[in-house]
Amino acid sequence: MTGPDAQGLFSPSRRSCTLAVGATFVLVAFAGLALSTAMPVAVQDLGGLPLYSLAFGGFLATSIIGTALAGGWADRRGPAPALYAGMLCFAGGSLLAGLSGSILPFLAGRFIQGLGGGAVTVALYVVVGHAYPAALRPRMFSLITACWILPSMLGPAVAGSVTEHHSWRWVFHGIALLTLLALAVLARPLARLRPGSGELSEPAGSKTVPAVSVAVGAALLQYTGAEPSQRTATLAVAGLCLIAFGLRKLLPAGTLTAGRGIPSLILLRGVSAGAYFTIESYIPLMLVNERRWSPTAAGMSLTGAALTWAWASWLQGRPQLRWSRERVVFTGAVIHLAGAALTLSGVLRTLPAPTAGAGLVIAAFGMGLLLPGVGILTLEHSGRDQQGVNSAALQLADSLCSVLLIGLCGALFNAAHTHAGQDTPAFAAVFATALAVAAAACPLARRIGLPRTEEKDHAAV
Repeated sequence: MTGPDAQGLFSPSRRSCTLAVGATFVLVAFAGLALSTAMPVAVQDLGGLPLYSLAFGGFLATSIIGTALAGGWADRRGPAPALYAGMLCFAGGSLLAGLSGSILPFLAGRFIQGLGGGAVTVALYVVVGHAYPAALRPRMFSLITACWILPSMLGPAVAGSVTEHHSWRWVFHGIALLTLLALAVLARPLARLRPGSGELSEPAGSKTVPAVSVAVGAALLQYTGAEPSQRTATLAVAGLCLIAFGLRKLLPAGTLTAGRGIPSLILLRGVSAGAYFTIESYIPLMLVNERRWSPTAAGMSLTGAALTWAWASWLQGRPQLRWSRERVVFTGAVIHLAGAALTLSGVLRTLPAPTAGAGLVIAAFGMGLLLPGVGILTLEHSGRDQQGVNSAALQLADSLCSVLLIGLCGALFNAAHTHAGQDTPAFAAVFATALAVAAAACPLARRIGLPRTEEKDHAAV
């Protein structure tokens, strides 16, 4: 192969961009893990323990707004302005949280962090779409996944040590400083990217109200899932209505009916992510509470899952891989389903207890094949001035489906535990629900190819 596609990720023309994007993803991973480690101490120190869930839920809610707004902005003006704004918001929110003397400014800092974090992720996807040809994108997604390995091993330990021996505030201040350093590193590669055309079918700001509607709806569902009652049932209905209103404007037409091509890609991303992260959320709790494993032993399943996810992502990015991208995604969906089934078998004691943890590790391998493939195909099937909004839709589907399914499973867990008086039926209800959702991903993976008419148009372009 000759020409620009033959140049690798670290060729002279792409080295600075690859290193800058990789460093930023390392920062994103480290920040998420480090801040989660320091959060319990921070909230308790500020006297805001009753608002602990809001520190996480508010971050997620505002990240939905940042995701939706950054997508259109990146398509109009290129990824640089959205990325600059997102990283400045993230740094400013971190600094505000670290300087807070009470819980309310701290929460405001978390909300600003979420707004910036949502924008950064989408803008980085658009950078990959603009800066790398199709032949290099699988390898770039492999590199992005690998950027999570070291932070997953070191982030909690470093943040825990700083919090214990110095102060939780230094964790937030350190993240703010690292964000500004990453922004400085990104400046030169971003300057080389061509800005967007500035022309879109929808005016700027048209997604603000729908994004806020979805964010508020998601926050209401999080609250009602944590405090289910007749009083909060009304709030749950209101949250679902707000989400339904906003999604019509934020997702491409045909997404909820699994239309071929990009709509099914977006729905597949949400369904598979929701199933996987529900399993990941409950595996440690099940192993510790139900099987009496130590937290360290239970945590090994999470470490194993991170490694197999990275391994699968590396495999799908190999130039020697002769499978079509659609086949890779479908294979990932099937492996993900097999892992979910093994997990349920371990919960029901039809197989030994370690099977549950092994199921998570296998499901992670499937996700390592599936998620990069979904991102690659979305970029390939999108016009240059649609990569931002479609990448934003991917992230939105991921976040929203995870919130909805984890919230639903939380309610099922509480109801089953109250009715049966023991943990096994409650965990079985959770993992059976996740298995059913993982099963739905397999037929979706058969619908991700473009319709024939669109394939011809795409080839002509």
